[in-house]
Amino acid sequence: MKRIKLLTISLLTIAVAFSGCGKDEDSRFEVELIQAKSEIPSQIRLFFKVDLGEDHLFTTLEPQDFEIYENGSLISRLESQAQIQREEGEFMFSSILLLDLSGSVLRDTELPNVKSAATSFINSVMPAITDETYGSKEMAIYWFDGEEEIHLLVPFTTEIAQLNEGISSIDEDISNDVSTNLNGAVVQGLSLMNSRLVETRLNPNISTAGSVVIFTDGTDQASRVTTREAQDAVNEAGSDNAVFTIGLGDEIDESVLKTIGRDGFELAENSFDLNATFLKVAQKVQSESQSFYVLEYCSPKRSGDHTLELRALYENRFGSFRTTFSADGFTGGCTIE
Repeated sequence: MKRIKLLTISLLTIAVAFSGCGKDEDSRFEVELIQAKSEIPSQIRLFFKVDLGEDHLFTTLEPQDFEIYENGSLISRLESQAQIQREEGEFMFSSILLLDLSGSVLRDTELPNVKSAATSFINSVMPAITDETYGSKEMAIYWFDGEEEIHLLVPFTTEIAQLNEGISSIDEDISNDVSTNLNGAVVQGLSLMNSRLVETRLNPNISTAGSVVIFTDGTDQASRVTTREAQDAVNEAGSDNAVFTIGLGDEIDESVLKTIGRDGFELAENSFDLNATFLKVAQKVQSESQSFYVLEYCSPKRSGDHTLELRALYENRFGSFRTTFSADGFTGGCTIE
């Protein structure tokens, strides 16, 4: 049986880690440790997020772009077998698409465009069965109106066809509630995503992160949950759970949607602009999913407590985090597959 333990995390920000190096802020980017684990015989697994900035949204770092230091000494990448793991069963990126299907959206003039845009979003975010990343992303679709609870349309799945079938099934009779419980939907959507991440992490071999994308054409009208409560739910969500919003028309409160859409907000002036707007958010979700890394390596340490520092290097810029780990019980025979 594998023996896995969480490493003691004492995360230092890049500003602290390099406060004495005298480098400009422009030379730094953020690298955030989310979870660290060790496994017998001597394997260490690091799950972290790299933010290279808006100009490098789709840049993917390779193993040679990372340096591992134990107790201040560089660890050989060759001898440690350091690898970035992105295969199915190593990493799962979960998304929730949360759609406002209150009365105003279900009008004949808007619903077909909403459905078309949602379908484009799904096809852009989710990998096809022939894609090498198939199985590493999943999506669920929920909708809301003025009722207290949000409604499940499609449960979490890796299948594009199942998601598109769910969107196709939406018609004007799906709801007869003209009110909008936007704030409640935000709170519930984030809670569902948090539960999904916790559930996935019950498998110690899978690292996971997610995103919630919320579409609405208006403001909260139901008054079941306050705007402050919705904003608090967003603020409490970790960096492993991105939140995006899409607004339609001139009846939205743009400032509220920008606050809720902590990681991105896009506005469609009318329903004919929805397809392009959903695709913009799809690109942001894609970029978010590519910003997470699972790095595994074999430590040469065999006992005692040690410091571990991971440095990421890109062009003339850098980022770093530090943590500590115990090598008690470590032995030879470690292999990274």
